[in-house]
Amino acid sequence: MRNLVAGILILLSFIACSGGSDKYLLSAGDMKEDIQYFFHLIRDIHPDPYQRYDSMTFVALEAKMIESCSEPMTKKDFGKRLMKIRKFLDGHVGIEFPSSDKRYYDFPYVEFCEDKMLLGSDTLLAVKDSFVSFTALDIDSMVPWDLPARISNDSKNMLLNFLLSPALTRTRTYTGVLKTANGLQDTIISVEANRKKQASVYDKLYSSVFYPEDSMAVLYYNTCTVVYNKQSTEQYKSFVDSFFKELESKGIKTLFIDVTHNNGGSDGSNDIVMNYLKTDVHTLKAKMLGKKSGVKAFLDSDLMKHLSSENKVEADKWVQSFGYPIMENGVGYREETIPGNDSGYDGKVFVIMGNETYSSGAHFCMAIKRSNAGILVGEIAGQYYPICGNGIKGYLPNSKIMYQMPTTQTIYEPATLFKDGYICPDIPYSLKEEMGPDDYREILTLSSVSCTP
Repeated sequence: MRNLVAGILILLSFIACSGGSDKYLLSAGDMKEDIQYFFHLIRDIHPDPYQRYDSMTFVALEAKMIESCSEPMTKKDFGKRLMKIRKFLDGHVGIEFPSSDKRYYDFPYVEFCEDKMLLGSDTLLAVKDSFVSFTALDIDSMVPWDLPARISNDSKNMLLNFLLSPALTRTRTYTGVLKTANGLQDTIISVEANRKKQASVYDKLYSSVFYPEDSMAVLYYNTCTVVYNKQSTEQYKSFVDSFFKELESKGIKTLFIDVTHNNGGSDGSNDIVMNYLKTDVHTLKAKMLGKKSGVKAFLDSDLMKHLSSENKVEADKWVQSFGYPIMENGVGYREETIPGNDSGYDGKVFVIMGNETYSSGAHFCMAIKRSNAGILVGEIAGQYYPICGNGIKGYLPNSKIMYQMPTTQTIYEPATLFKDGYICPDIPYSLKEEMGPDDYREILTLSSVSCTP
Protein backbone atom coordinates (compact mmCIF):
# COMPACT_ATOMS: atom_id res chain seq x y z
CA MET A 1 0.00 0.00 0.00
CA ARG A 2 2.82 2.37 -0.87
CA ASN A 3 0.24 4.61 -2.48
CA LEU A 4 -3.22 3.17 -1.95
CA VAL A 5 -5.56 4.93 -4.35
CA ALA A 6 -9.03 4.59 -5.68
CA GLY A 7 -7.37 4.10 -9.07
CA ILE A 8 -10.02 4.47 -11.65
CA LEU A 9 -10.63 7.18 -14.18
CA ILE A 10 -13.07 9.07 -12.03
CA LEU A 11 -14.58 10.94 -14.91
CA LEU A 12 -15.93 7.72 -16.41
CA SER A 13 -16.76 5.81 -13.25
CA PHE A 14 -18.76 8.62 -11.66
CA ILE A 15 -21.14 8.89 -14.60
CA ALA A 16 -24.07 7.19 -12.94
CA CYS A 17 -27.83 6.97 -12.98
CA SER A 18 -29.64 8.82 -10.19
CA GLY A 19 -33.34 8.27 -10.59
CA GLY A 20 -35.72 10.92 -9.36
CA SER A 21 -33.13 13.72 -9.25
CA ASP A 22 -35.29 15.99 -11.42
CA LYS A 23 -38.22 15.90 -8.99
CA TYR A 24 -36.50 18.02 -6.32
CA LEU A 25 -35.04 21.50 -6.75
CA LEU A 26 -32.00 22.54 -4.77
CA SER A 27 -32.19 26.07 -3.40
CA ALA A 28 -29.49 28.66 -4.05
CA GLY A 29 -28.53 28.43 -0.38
CA ASP A 30 -28.19 24.64 -0.53
CA MET A 31 -25.97 24.84 -3.60
CA LYS A 32 -23.85 27.64 -2.13
CA GLU A 33 -23.21 25.51 0.95
CA ASP A 34 -22.25 22.50 -1.19
CA ILE A 35 -19.92 24.61 -3.35
CA GLN A 36 -18.22 26.10 -0.30
CA TYR A 37 -17.88 22.62 1.22
CA PHE A 38 -16.26 21.27 -1.94
CA PHE A 39 -13.80 24.16 -2.16
CA HIS A 40 -13.00 23.60 1.52
CA LEU A 41 -12.01 20.03 0.55
CA ILE A 42 -9.82 21.39 -2.23
CA ARG A 43 -8.01 23.79 0.11
CA ASP A 44 -7.81 21.71 3.30
CA ILE A 45 -7.73 18.10 2.10
CA HIS A 46 -6.15 18.06 -1.39
CA PRO A 47 -2.35 17.84 -1.00
CA ASP A 48 -1.48 20.04 -3.98
CA PRO A 49 -4.46 21.68 -5.69
CA TYR A 50 -2.34 24.38 -7.32
CA GLN A 51 -0.23 22.21 -9.62
CA ARG A 52 -1.59 23.90 -12.72
CA TYR A 53 -3.67 26.90 -11.52
CA ASP A 54 -2.93 29.32 -8.66
CA SER A 55 -5.00 29.96 -5.53
CA MET A 56 -6.55 33.18 -6.90
CA THR A 57 -7.95 31.17 -9.83
CA PHE A 58 -9.81 28.99 -7.32
CA VAL A 59 -11.07 32.03 -5.39
CA ALA A 60 -12.53 33.44 -8.61
CA LEU A 61 -13.84 30.01 -9.65
CA GLU A 62 -15.67 29.51 -6.35
CA ALA A 63 -17.31 32.93 -6.61
CA LYS A 64 -18.32 32.29 -10.21
CA MET A 65 -19.78 28.89 -9.32
CA ILE A 66 -21.88 30.39 -6.51
CA GLU A 67 -23.06 33.19 -8.81
CA SER A 68 -24.04 30.72 -11.53
CA CYS A 69 -26.16 28.74 -9.03
CA SER A 70 -28.27 31.66 -7.81
CA GLU A 71 -31.54 30.11 -9.00
CA PRO A 72 -33.04 26.75 -7.89
CA MET A 73 -32.04 23.80 -10.06
CA THR A 74 -32.19 20.01 -10.11
CA LYS A 75 -29.46 17.76 -8.75
CA LYS A 76 -28.72 16.73 -12.33
CA ASP A 77 -28.15 20.31 -13.50
CA PHE A 78 -26.17 21.16 -10.38
CA GLY A 79 -23.99 18.09 -10.93
CA LYS A 80 -23.23 19.25 -14.47
CA ARG A 81 -22.35 22.68 -13.13
CA LEU A 82 -19.99 21.21 -10.54
CA MET A 83 -18.29 19.12 -13.21
CA LYS A 84 -16.92 22.35 -14.66
CA ILE A 85 -14.46 22.50 -11.76
CA ARG A 86 -12.64 19.39 -12.95
CA LYS A 87 -10.43 21.05 -15.56
CA PHE A 88 -8.60 22.79 -12.74
CA LEU A 89 -7.80 19.59 -10.83
CA ASP A 90 -6.11 16.22 -11.31
CA GLY A 91 -7.77 12.97 -12.34
CA HIS A 92 -8.13 11.64 -8.79
CA VAL A 93 -10.68 14.32 -7.98
CA GLY A 94 -14.14 12.97 -8.73
CA ILE A 95 -17.62 14.49 -8.95
CA GLU A 96 -20.69 12.42 -9.68
CA PHE A 97 -22.28 13.32 -12.99
CA PRO A 98 -25.90 12.19 -12.68
CA SER A 99 -27.88 11.07 -15.68
CA SER A 100 -31.63 10.52 -15.54
CA ASP A 101 -31.61 8.30 -18.63
CA LYS A 102 -29.46 5.17 -18.98
CA ARG A 103 -30.09 5.14 -22.73
CA TYR A 104 -28.08 7.32 -25.03
CA TYR A 105 -27.00 7.42 -28.65
CA ASP A 106 -23.56 7.24 -30.17
CA PHE A 107 -22.75 10.59 -31.75
CA PRO A 108 -20.00 10.37 -34.39
CA TYR A 109 -16.54 10.52 -32.79
CA VAL A 110 -15.06 14.01 -32.94
CA GLU A 111 -11.65 15.50 -32.21
CA PHE A 112 -11.85 18.32 -29.69
CA CYS A 113 -9.55 21.29 -30.23
CA GLU A 114 -10.26 24.03 -27.66
CA ASP A 115 -13.64 25.44 -28.76
CA LYS A 116 -13.80 23.32 -31.94
CA MET A 117 -15.07 19.85 -32.80
CA LEU A 118 -13.45 18.28 -35.85
CA LEU A 119 -15.60 15.74 -37.68
CA GLY A 120 -13.13 14.03 -39.97
CA SER A 121 -11.51 16.73 -42.11
CA ASP A 122 -14.39 19.15 -41.50
CA THR A 123 -15.19 21.47 -38.59
CA LEU A 124 -18.57 21.10 -36.91
CA LEU A 125 -19.95 24.59 -36.32
CA ALA A 126 -23.50 23.95 -35.12
CA VAL A 127 -25.82 21.13 -34.14
CA LYS A 128 -29.58 21.56 -33.92
CA ASP A 129 -29.38 25.37 -34.01
CA SER A 130 -26.78 25.47 -31.22
CA PHE A 131 -23.22 26.72 -31.68
CA VAL A 132 -20.77 23.90 -31.06
CA SER A 133 -18.14 26.23 -29.58
CA PHE A 134 -20.14 26.67 -26.34
CA THR A 135 -20.63 22.93 -25.91
CA ALA A 136 -16.97 22.22 -26.66
CA LEU A 137 -15.80 24.71 -24.01
CA ASP A 138 -18.28 23.33 -21.48
CA ILE A 139 -17.01 19.79 -22.03
CA ASP A 140 -13.38 20.93 -21.95
CA SER A 141 -13.98 22.30 -18.44
CA MET A 142 -15.26 18.89 -17.26
CA VAL A 143 -12.08 16.91 -17.98
CA PRO A 144 -9.01 16.89 -15.67
CA TRP A 145 -5.90 18.63 -16.92
CA ASP A 146 -3.58 15.66 -16.37
CA LEU A 147 -5.12 13.06 -18.71
CA PRO A 148 -3.12 12.02 -21.81
CA ALA A 149 -4.45 13.53 -25.04
CA ARG A 150 -6.24 10.43 -26.36
CA ILE A 151 -7.94 9.59 -23.04
CA SER A 152 -8.92 13.23 -22.64
CA ASN A 153 -10.54 13.21 -26.09
CA ASP A 154 -12.28 9.87 -25.41
CA SER A 155 -13.65 11.27 -22.16
CA LYS A 156 -14.91 14.37 -23.94
CA ASN A 157 -16.71 12.22 -26.51
CA MET A 158 -18.42 10.24 -23.75
CA LEU A 159 -19.51 13.47 -22.08
CA LEU A 160 -20.77 14.77 -25.42
CA ASN A 161 -22.97 11.68 -25.75
CA PHE A 162 -24.38 12.08 -22.26
CA LEU A 163 -25.02 15.80 -22.72
CA LEU A 164 -26.81 15.25 -26.03
CA SER A 165 -28.71 12.09 -25.04
CA PRO A 166 -31.84 13.68 -23.52
CA ALA A 167 -32.60 15.42 -26.82
CA LEU A 168 -31.85 12.28 -28.80
CA THR A 169 -34.27 9.86 -27.20
CA ARG A 170 -36.81 10.20 -30.02
CA THR A 171 -34.64 10.97 -33.00
CA ARG A 172 -31.78 9.29 -34.82
CA THR A 173 -30.53 12.36 -36.69
CA TYR A 174 -29.38 15.91 -36.02
CA THR A 175 -29.29 18.86 -38.37
CA GLY A 176 -25.91 20.55 -38.37
CA VAL A 177 -23.54 22.93 -40.11
CA LEU A 178 -20.07 21.93 -41.27
CA LYS A 179 -17.16 24.09 -42.35
CA THR A 180 -15.61 22.19 -45.27
CA ALA A 181 -12.90 22.92 -47.82
CA ASN A 182 -15.70 24.15 -50.11
CA GLY A 183 -17.29 26.45 -47.54
CA LEU A 184 -20.24 26.10 -45.15
CA GLN A 185 -22.53 23.15 -45.67
CA ASP A 186 -25.79 22.05 -44.06
CA THR A 187 -25.70 18.40 -43.07
CA ILE A 188 -27.67 15.63 -41.44
CA ILE A 189 -25.73 13.86 -38.69
CA SER A 190 -26.85 10.29 -38.11
CA VAL A 191 -26.55 8.75 -34.67
CA GLU A 192 -26.86 5.14 -33.59
CA ALA A 193 -28.50 3.74 -30.51
CA ASN A 194 -25.83 2.73 -28.04
CA ARG A 195 -25.29 -0.99 -28.37
CA LYS A 196 -24.17 -3.30 -25.63
CA LYS A 197 -20.53 -4.18 -26.07
CA GLN A 198 -19.59 -7.76 -26.64
CA ALA A 199 -18.00 -9.59 -23.73
CA SER A 200 -14.29 -8.85 -23.51
CA VAL A 201 -11.30 -10.33 -21.71
CA TYR A 202 -11.05 -6.93 -20.02
CA ASP A 203 -14.48 -7.26 -18.36
CA LYS A 204 -13.14 -9.68 -15.74
CA LEU A 205 -10.96 -8.61 -12.83
CA TYR A 206 -8.30 -11.01 -14.07
CA SER A 207 -8.03 -13.89 -16.52
CA SER A 208 -5.49 -15.71 -18.66
CA VAL A 209 -4.98 -17.44 -21.98
CA PHE A 210 -2.30 -19.89 -23.15
CA TYR A 211 -0.82 -20.34 -26.62
CA PRO A 212 1.25 -23.53 -26.10
CA GLU A 213 2.05 -23.86 -29.82
CA ASP A 214 3.96 -20.55 -29.58
CA SER A 215 5.09 -21.14 -25.97
CA MET A 216 3.28 -17.91 -24.97
CA ALA A 217 0.78 -17.01 -22.26
CA VAL A 218 -1.10 -13.85 -21.33
CA LEU A 219 -2.12 -12.76 -17.86
CA TYR A 220 -4.89 -10.15 -18.03
CA TYR A 221 -4.34 -8.08 -14.91
CA ASN A 222 -7.27 -5.69 -15.24
CA THR A 223 -7.54 -4.15 -11.77
CA CYS A 224 -5.62 -3.62 -8.53
CA THR A 225 -8.78 -3.62 -6.39
CA VAL A 226 -8.66 -7.31 -5.46
CA VAL A 227 -7.03 -7.00 -2.00
CA TYR A 228 -9.64 -4.97 -0.17
CA ASN A 229 -11.07 -7.95 1.71
CA LYS A 230 -9.87 -11.39 2.75
CA GLN A 231 -12.06 -13.42 0.38
CA SER A 232 -11.13 -11.54 -2.81
CA THR A 233 -7.47 -11.54 -1.78
CA GLU A 234 -7.41 -15.30 -1.31
CA GLN A 235 -9.24 -15.89 -4.62
CA TYR A 236 -6.78 -13.67 -6.46
CA LYS A 237 -3.72 -15.28 -4.85
CA SER A 238 -5.06 -18.73 -5.71
CA PHE A 239 -5.61 -17.69 -9.34
CA VAL A 240 -2.11 -16.21 -9.68
CA ASP A 241 -0.51 -19.24 -8.03
CA SER A 242 -2.35 -21.67 -10.33
CA PHE A 243 -1.46 -19.56 -13.37
CA PHE A 244 2.28 -19.61 -12.68
CA LYS A 245 2.22 -23.33 -11.89
CA GLU A 246 0.63 -23.91 -15.29
CA LEU A 247 3.30 -21.71 -16.91
CA GLU A 248 5.94 -23.97 -15.41
CA SER A 249 4.20 -27.26 -16.18
CA LYS A 250 3.72 -26.31 -19.84
CA GLY A 251 7.22 -24.90 -20.21
CA ILE A 252 5.94 -21.54 -21.48
CA LYS A 253 8.90 -19.38 -22.51
CA THR A 254 7.20 -15.99 -22.91
CA LEU A 255 4.75 -14.25 -20.58
CA PHE A 256 2.72 -11.17 -21.49
CA ILE A 257 1.07 -9.28 -18.60
CA ASP A 258 -1.68 -7.06 -20.01
CA VAL A 259 -2.44 -3.99 -17.87
CA THR A 260 -3.85 -1.86 -20.68
CA HIS A 261 -7.21 -1.58 -18.88
CA ASN A 262 -5.93 -1.55 -15.30
CA ASN A 263 -7.29 1.63 -13.69
CA GLY A 264 -5.64 0.99 -10.33
CA GLY A 265 -6.59 0.23 -6.75
CA SER A 266 -3.92 -0.89 -4.25
CA ASP A 267 -0.22 -1.59 -4.70
CA GLY A 268 -0.79 -4.68 -2.56
CA SER A 269 -2.31 -6.35 -5.61
CA ASN A 270 0.89 -5.69 -7.55
CA ASP A 271 3.05 -7.36 -4.92
CA ILE A 272 1.18 -10.64 -5.38
CA VAL A 273 2.16 -10.79 -9.06
CA MET A 274 5.68 -9.41 -8.53
CA ASN A 275 6.45 -12.22 -6.07
CA TYR A 276 6.31 -14.70 -8.98
CA LEU A 277 8.73 -12.78 -11.21
CA LYS A 278 12.51 -12.66 -11.27
CA THR A 279 13.62 -9.26 -9.99
CA ASP A 280 16.86 -7.42 -9.32
CA VAL A 281 17.68 -5.78 -6.02
CA HIS A 282 16.30 -2.25 -6.24
CA THR A 283 15.68 0.78 -4.07
CA LEU A 284 12.35 2.49 -3.67
CA LYS A 285 12.62 6.20 -2.90
CA ALA A 286 9.48 8.21 -2.28
CA LYS A 287 8.56 11.53 -0.70
CA MET A 288 4.91 11.99 0.23
CA LEU A 289 3.24 15.32 0.94
CA GLY A 290 -0.11 16.00 2.51
CA LYS A 291 -2.14 17.97 5.01
CA LYS A 292 -2.92 16.78 8.54
CA SER A 293 -6.67 16.92 8.00
CA GLY A 294 -6.38 15.01 4.72
CA VAL A 295 -4.25 12.18 6.07
CA LYS A 296 -6.46 11.87 9.16
CA ALA A 297 -9.54 11.64 6.91
CA PHE A 298 -7.83 8.90 4.89
CA LEU A 299 -6.87 6.91 7.99
CA ASP A 300 -10.46 7.17 9.22
CA SER A 301 -11.94 6.16 5.84
CA ASP A 302 -13.96 3.00 5.25
CA LEU A 303 -11.29 1.86 2.80
CA MET A 304 -8.64 1.68 5.53
CA LYS A 305 -11.03 0.05 8.00
CA HIS A 306 -11.90 -2.83 5.68
CA LEU A 307 -8.46 -3.81 4.40
CA SER A 308 -7.57 -7.49 4.42
CA SER A 309 -5.20 -8.61 7.19
CA GLU A 310 -2.19 -8.87 4.85
CA ASN A 311 -2.83 -5.41 3.48
CA LYS A 312 -3.07 -4.07 7.02
CA VAL A 313 0.57 -5.04 7.57
CA GLU A 314 1.58 -2.88 4.61
CA ALA A 315 -0.81 -0.19 5.83
CA ASP A 316 1.00 -0.09 9.18
CA LYS A 317 4.28 0.49 7.33
CA TRP A 318 2.60 3.30 5.42
CA VAL A 319 1.36 4.90 8.63
CA GLN A 320 4.84 4.80 10.17
CA SER A 321 6.64 6.07 7.04
CA PHE A 322 4.11 8.62 5.86
CA GLY A 323 0.95 8.92 7.97
CA TYR A 324 2.39 10.13 11.28
CA PRO A 325 5.23 12.19 9.75
CA ILE A 326 2.83 13.98 7.38
CA MET A 327 0.41 14.81 10.19
CA GLU A 328 3.32 16.22 12.18
CA ASN A 329 5.48 17.89 9.52
CA GLY A 330 3.49 17.79 6.26
CA VAL A 331 5.96 15.40 4.63
CA GLY A 332 7.09 11.78 4.98
CA TYR A 333 9.96 9.83 3.41
CA ARG A 334 10.51 6.19 2.60
CA GLU A 335 13.67 4.65 1.23
CA GLU A 336 13.64 0.90 1.07
CA THR A 337 16.00 -1.57 -0.54
CA ILE A 338 13.92 -4.44 -1.87
CA PRO A 339 15.70 -7.80 -2.24
CA GLY A 340 15.86 -9.46 -5.63
CA ASN A 341 14.09 -12.69 -6.45
CA ASP A 342 16.13 -15.35 -8.28
CA SER A 343 13.46 -18.04 -8.07
CA GLY A 344 10.75 -16.35 -10.10
CA TYR A 345 9.39 -17.22 -13.54
CA ASP A 346 12.25 -18.27 -15.81
CA GLY A 347 11.22 -16.76 -19.14
CA LYS A 348 10.77 -13.51 -21.03
CA VAL A 349 8.29 -11.09 -19.48
CA PHE A 350 6.54 -8.28 -21.37
CA VAL A 351 4.10 -5.88 -19.74
CA ILE A 352 1.60 -4.39 -22.19
CA MET A 353 0.53 -0.92 -21.04
CA GLY A 354 -1.47 2.01 -22.41
CA ASN A 355 -3.24 5.29 -21.75
CA GLU A 356 -5.83 3.51 -19.59
CA THR A 357 -3.13 2.09 -17.32
CA TYR A 358 -3.75 4.36 -14.37
CA SER A 359 -2.84 4.88 -10.71
CA SER A 360 -1.68 1.60 -9.12
CA GLY A 361 -1.84 0.01 -12.58
CA ALA A 362 0.87 2.47 -13.61
CA HIS A 363 2.73 1.74 -10.35
CA PHE A 364 2.94 -1.88 -11.48
CA CYS A 365 4.74 -0.73 -14.63
CA MET A 366 7.05 1.39 -12.48
CA ALA A 367 7.83 -1.64 -10.27
CA ILE A 368 8.61 -3.71 -13.38
CA LYS A 369 10.96 -0.99 -14.61
CA ARG A 370 12.70 -0.49 -11.25
CA SER A 371 13.37 -4.19 -10.72
CA ASN A 372 14.19 -5.12 -14.34
CA ALA A 373 11.46 -7.75 -14.11
CA GLY A 374 10.31 -7.30 -17.70
CA ILE A 375 10.02 -5.09 -20.76
CA LEU A 376 7.29 -2.43 -21.04
CA VAL A 377 5.46 -2.47 -24.39
CA GLY A 378 2.65 -0.34 -25.81
CA GLU A 379 1.73 3.31 -25.18
CA ILE A 380 2.45 5.72 -22.33
CA ALA A 381 0.61 5.01 -19.09
CA GLY A 382 -2.27 7.33 -18.28
CA GLN A 383 -1.14 8.34 -14.80
CA TYR A 384 0.60 11.67 -14.31
CA TYR A 385 3.43 11.96 -11.76
CA PRO A 386 3.87 13.31 -9.08
CA ILE A 387 0.69 11.42 -8.25
CA CYS A 388 -2.08 12.69 -6.01
CA GLY A 389 -3.83 9.68 -4.52
CA ASN A 390 -5.08 7.92 -1.38
CA GLY A 391 -8.55 9.23 -2.11
CA ILE A 392 -11.48 9.60 0.25
CA LYS A 393 -15.11 9.53 -0.85
CA GLY A 394 -18.18 11.22 0.54
CA TYR A 395 -21.35 13.13 -0.28
CA LEU A 396 -21.96 16.85 -0.46
CA PRO A 397 -24.21 17.87 2.47
CA ASN A 398 -27.32 19.04 0.58
CA SER A 399 -27.30 17.62 -2.96
CA LYS A 400 -25.79 14.29 -1.78
CA ILE A 401 -23.65 14.30 -4.91
CA MET A 402 -20.72 11.90 -4.49
CA TYR A 403 -17.20 13.26 -4.55
CA GLN A 404 -13.68 11.90 -4.28
CA MET A 405 -10.68 13.88 -3.08
CA PRO A 406 -7.01 12.78 -2.92
CA THR A 407 -5.23 13.23 0.40
CA THR A 408 -1.55 12.76 -0.46
CA GLN A 409 0.92 13.51 -3.22
CA THR A 410 3.83 11.17 -3.90
CA ILE A 411 7.08 12.09 -5.62
CA TYR A 412 9.05 9.06 -6.79
CA GLU A 413 12.75 9.00 -7.62
CA PRO A 414 14.61 8.94 -9.89
CA ALA A 415 13.01 11.37 -12.31
CA THR A 416 14.35 9.28 -15.21
CA LEU A 417 11.51 6.82 -14.58
CA PHE A 418 9.21 9.34 -16.24
CA LYS A 419 9.07 11.46 -19.36
CA ASP A 420 7.05 14.67 -19.06
CA GLY A 421 5.34 13.14 -16.02
CA TYR A 422 4.34 9.78 -17.56
CA ILE A 423 5.79 6.26 -17.59
CA CYS A 424 6.82 5.36 -21.14
CA PRO A 425 7.16 1.93 -22.77
CA ASP A 426 10.54 0.48 -23.62
CA ILE A 427 9.08 -0.66 -26.96
CA PRO A 428 6.34 1.57 -28.44
CA TYR A 429 3.50 -0.45 -29.94
CA SER A 430 0.10 0.69 -31.22
CA LEU A 431 -2.58 -1.06 -29.19
CA LYS A 432 -5.68 -2.70 -30.60
CA GLU A 433 -9.08 -3.12 -28.99
CA GLU A 434 -8.01 -6.64 -28.13
CA MET A 435 -4.51 -7.93 -28.70
CA GLY A 436 -3.96 -11.37 -30.21
CA PRO A 437 -1.24 -13.93 -31.00
CA ASP A 438 -0.08 -12.03 -34.09
CA ASP A 439 0.57 -8.96 -31.92
CA TYR A 440 2.53 -10.99 -29.39
CA ARG A 441 4.65 -12.53 -32.12
CA GLU A 442 5.34 -9.08 -33.55
CA ILE A 443 6.34 -7.79 -30.10
CA LEU A 444 8.77 -10.68 -29.78
CA THR A 445 10.27 -9.74 -33.15
CA LEU A 446 10.53 -6.07 -32.13
CA SER A 447 12.24 -7.02 -28.88
CA SER A 448 14.79 -9.10 -30.76
CA VAL A 449 15.53 -6.19 -33.11
CA SER A 450 15.81 -3.67 -30.25
CA CYS A 451 18.29 -5.93 -28.44
CA THR A 452 20.50 -6.38 -31.52
CA PRO A 453 23.74 -4.38 -31.26
